[in-house]
Amino acid sequence: MELLDTPLGLSADDALSLWVGRVARTHALLEYGVDNVHRVLLRRAERQANGKSVKGFDQLVTECIALLHGSDCGQQILTAGDSALRAAKQATSVRNRIVHDMWLPDHSSDESEQPRWNTLRRSGDLRESYNSATSQNLAVVIETREILLRTRLRVSGLFMALHEIWRNDGGQAEGTLGEVNTARYVALMTGHFVLHPNGDFDVA
Repeated sequence: MELLDTPLGLSADDALSLWVGRVARTHALLEYGVDNVHRVLLRRAERQANGKSVKGFDQLVTECIALLHGSDCGQQILTAGDSALRAAKQATSVRNRIVHDMWLPDHSSDESEQPRWNTLRRSGDLRESYNSATSQNLAVVIETREILLRTRLRVSGLFMALHEIWRNDGGQAEGTLGEVNTARYVALMTGHFVLHPNGDFDVA
């Protein structure tokens, strides 16, 4: 993703708000994908979701990993799927730094440079409210959205693989993905693909 994806004429602050919003929306899609994986794994384990509880994202990912390791999806899918789910957890940590930090204009930057902001994170130390500021520019926000886009596709690869393996939703795991499909899904889950601006991808 490039700054060219930002409409012309926006102020620096509006451009920041636009990209932070894109980060938040893309993470919502990632969360939806992880939830789909969780539901598939629950059905396979013949467990019912608790309709009264809304799980935090980290808890959802942790449960997915545990259910995946207890399933009969096969070693290749298990290993690749585990890496995709852990990437989702890591990407969420990066997203949180974008969405939950305060972004205050850094007026010390040179006018010839890209605009910068001082980002401040709430401190866990009761003696001070926020940690020391870190100077950031818009590129880190754009990069975070790219990470989330790729991670969402990795999780989608896991969902598609599990859906195909267990398409009859019963009995033993069929294990009939075939070499071509297995290689494709593993490439997706492990991040070995090229993501194009229009959302299409080519596996490496």
